[in-house]
Amino acid sequence: MSGEMVFRKDCEDCGRSFLTPDRKARLCSRCAGKVKKRDQQERITTEEHPPKTSATAKASIEKRSSAAPADNRKPQVSREVETQEIRDELPGRKVHEKITRKPEVNKTLLAQMPEMTRSEIVLTKAQEQEIIGRYQLYVQRMERPPKGRRKTITAEMELPYRTVFLAVRRWNQGQSQGKNLSREERFSVEKAYFSFLERGISFSRLKERITQETGLSHWEVSRYLDLLHDGEDRLREVPDVSPEQRTAILAEYQAYLSGLVPPCSPLHALIAERTGVNPKQVHKVLVAYRLGRFRERWS
Repeated sequence: MSGEMVFRKDCEDCGRSFLTPDRKARLCSRCAGKVKKRDQQERITTEEHPPKTSATAKASIEKRSSAAPADNRKPQVSREVETQEIRDELPGRKVHEKITRKPEVNKTLLAQMPEMTRSEIVLTKAQEQEIIGRYQLYVQRMERPPKGRRKTITAEMELPYRTVFLAVRRWNQGQSQGKNLSREERFSVEKAYFSFLERGISFSRLKERITQETGLSHWEVSRYLDLLHDGEDRLREVPDVSPEQRTAILAEYQAYLSGLVPPCSPLHALIAERTGVNPKQVHKVLVAYRLGRFRERWS
């Protein structure tokens, strides 16, 4: 993150937030492979079982029509869509996939009601402000509930997960239309943060000092500090480095913080090249280091 332009995106498959240098990315790294594999399997299935000819399809439809009245099927689809697990926990694409995997659901009827899988309640202005207010507090305090910020808000406000997810995404997209911090501004925030870290002041006061020193807004400082400390869960599967490599990575990081300007190359890639590890391992070490310092000082 530091030293390179990254964007916070919301995965369209699982709903989790992730960081990426690709502004147009739609899927997190965890879901990208699964979606690709799923699409490949669908193509294979289509090739092995091509669509029926019009005559065969017509006979099949007539046979199904005579077997059971159409009126008996529509409520069945409605019940599937209204299932609490689907409505509250899954984004629209997963709702559609889960419903269509049910063998007893009439897929022709489902295709005639596409809006059902994307339905959401209409929030009042007060509810939307409450969702965003709670989300902002998590960011400002750098709090990450075990179940995740959005799911925790969902449970506390007794709203469908998809509704909360979309409200936060819309708000985040609106924020991204403003000014993106430059590499120099991000470097200034990070450098000032560690400079003030050991001065015996509160975290909120520390951020005020950083805003005064950098000229950035309180929200811009809070959001970037939150970003610097994000990723612990997503990086768990990244292989650990050796103690010697960790020492070398942190030495390079301290040299970075001691500089007057940020390096031209992205920080993670630069440190990885100098220490013989990969950029994700550098990222994992730095996130753990930042979180350790934060918890030691304010937890």
